Amino acid sequence: MPEFPTYIEEEDDEEEEYWPRSIRYEVIEFLLRKYGALQARDIARVLGCRMPLVQNVLRQLERHGKVTRAKVGKSYVYSPKEEHHGFMYY
Repeated sequence: MPEFPTYIEEEDDEEEEYWPRSIRYEVIEFLLRKYGALQARDIARVLGCRMPLVQNVLRQLERHGKVTRAKVGKSYVYSPKEEHHGFMYY
Protein backbone atom coordinates (compact mmCIF):
# COMPACT_ATOMS: atom_id res chain seq x y z
CA MET A 1 0.00 0.00 0.00
CA PRO A 2 1.30 3.45 -0.82
CA GLU A 3 1.98 5.70 2.11
CA PHE A 4 0.35 9.08 2.16
CA PRO A 5 2.51 12.06 3.05
CA THR A 6 1.76 13.72 6.35
CA TYR A 7 0.78 17.32 6.03
CA ILE A 8 1.65 19.82 8.67
CA GLU A 9 -0.97 22.50 9.04
CA GLU A 10 0.45 25.85 9.93
CA GLU A 11 -2.22 27.85 11.62
CA ASP A 12 -2.10 30.52 14.24
CA ASP A 13 -3.00 29.32 17.71
CA GLU A 14 -5.15 32.42 18.13
CA GLU A 15 -7.44 31.39 15.28
CA GLU A 16 -7.94 27.92 16.73
CA GLU A 17 -8.71 29.36 20.15
CA TYR A 18 -11.44 31.72 18.97
CA TRP A 19 -13.06 29.42 16.42
CA PRO A 20 -14.72 26.98 18.85
CA ARG A 21 -15.85 29.86 21.07
CA SER A 22 -17.57 31.68 18.21
CA ILE A 23 -19.24 28.45 17.11
CA ARG A 24 -20.51 27.89 20.66
CA TYR A 25 -22.01 31.38 20.70
CA GLU A 26 -23.76 30.82 17.38
CA VAL A 27 -25.08 27.37 18.29
CA ILE A 28 -26.46 28.48 21.65
CA GLU A 29 -28.03 31.55 20.07
CA PHE A 30 -29.57 29.33 17.37
CA LEU A 31 -31.01 26.92 19.95
CA LEU A 32 -32.64 29.78 21.82
CA ARG A 33 -34.13 31.26 18.64
CA LYS A 34 -35.42 27.88 17.48
CA TYR A 35 -36.79 26.51 20.75
CA GLY A 36 -37.50 29.64 22.80
CA ALA A 37 -36.79 29.83 26.52
CA LEU A 38 -34.29 27.25 27.80
CA GLN A 39 -32.35 26.66 30.98
CA ALA A 40 -28.56 26.52 30.92
CA ARG A 41 -28.76 22.92 32.13
CA ASP A 42 -30.86 21.92 29.10
CA ILE A 43 -28.48 23.60 26.66
CA ALA A 44 -25.50 21.89 28.30
CA ARG A 45 -27.20 18.49 27.94
CA VAL A 46 -27.99 19.05 24.27
CA LEU A 47 -24.45 20.19 23.43
CA GLY A 48 -22.69 17.73 25.72
CA CYS A 49 -20.81 20.58 27.42
CA ARG A 50 -20.19 21.44 31.02
CA MET A 51 -22.80 23.74 32.54
CA PRO A 52 -20.32 26.45 33.68
CA LEU A 53 -19.13 26.79 30.08
CA VAL A 54 -22.69 27.26 28.82
CA GLN A 55 -23.44 29.72 31.63
CA ASN A 56 -20.42 31.82 30.65
CA VAL A 57 -21.57 31.95 27.04
CA LEU A 58 -25.10 32.89 28.11
CA ARG A 59 -23.78 35.69 30.33
CA GLN A 60 -21.73 37.04 27.43
CA LEU A 61 -24.73 36.92 25.12
CA GLU A 62 -26.78 38.70 27.77
CA ARG A 63 -24.13 41.44 28.08
CA HIS A 64 -24.19 41.93 24.31
CA GLY A 65 -27.98 42.24 24.35
CA LYS A 66 -28.75 39.10 22.35
CA VAL A 67 -30.32 37.10 25.21
CA THR A 68 -32.60 37.96 28.11
CA ARG A 69 -32.68 36.13 31.43
CA ALA A 70 -35.78 35.61 33.56
CA LYS A 71 -36.05 33.96 36.95
CA VAL A 72 -38.56 31.11 36.97
CA GLY A 73 -38.89 29.43 40.34
CA LYS A 74 -35.41 28.68 41.66
CA SER A 75 -33.64 28.76 38.31
CA TYR A 76 -33.14 31.07 35.35
CA VAL A 77 -34.49 30.72 31.85
CA TYR A 78 -32.77 32.31 28.87
CA SER A 79 -34.58 33.45 25.77
CA PRO A 80 -33.61 35.33 22.62
CA LYS A 81 -34.08 39.07 22.73
CA GLU A 82 -36.83 40.31 20.48
CA GLU A 83 -35.48 42.40 17.63
CA HIS A 84 -37.69 45.09 16.16
CA HIS A 85 -36.65 46.24 12.73
CA GLY A 86 -38.89 49.26 12.68
CA PHE A 87 -42.31 49.89 11.26
CA MET A 88 -43.59 48.30 8.12
CA TYR A 89 -45.64 50.54 5.92
CA TYR A 90 -48.19 49.35 3.37
